[in-house]
Amino acid sequence: MLSLNGWVMDERSYAARLAASLLAIPLTIQTDRRAEIFGPTLGDGEGLYCVGLYEILHHFSRLPTVESLWPEADSRQALEWALEALESFSQARRQALGATMPEEAETDAVTLIFRALEDRLSAAYLAGQEWLSGASIGFIDITVFPVAGLARDLGISMDLYPAIRRFVRKVRQLPGFVTMPGIAACH
Repeated sequence: MLSLNGWVMDERSYAARLAASLLAIPLTIQTDRRAEIFGPTLGDGEGLYCVGLYEILHHFSRLPTVESLWPEADSRQALEWALEALESFSQARRQALGATMPEEAETDAVTLIFRALEDRLSAAYLAGQEWLSGASIGFIDITVFPVAGLARDLGISMDLYPAIRRFVRKVRQLPGFVTMPGIAACH
């Protein structure tokens, strides 16, 4: 059985747990606070060891029980953007929540991430696509979901982001959806 070493409050660990849950991949979960800094790791006890969300998702895509969700061609750039956005958001969130003095969480960099996500989701919707990944949910959507879902955790108002609110509602309704502390039930 696969074992995810992560931390419940880490966005990247959550994205790996969400992917496994939505894909019905059985996982044991081990708490490892190092994931807060280095990201999650995945092992199988027999020599397989994936470090980081990218490698974990790539491994999931190669499992025989999983329909290929790995993006090809231009969509690969969208996955890279999603991973960079999640990493930047994760750093900003850790910095804001771990600050000893109050710190502004909605920085220019975070605002740009939300504006880009809103634009991408709106463009997909207008093009008749259900998801950023196309007709069905994929790794691009799973990767950006923690960013969208944890906006309120950083005090980011969702009033200007209707496509992100719609996206969060759709993901929350999927069979196998698992939550993370900080993801608000209302969007």
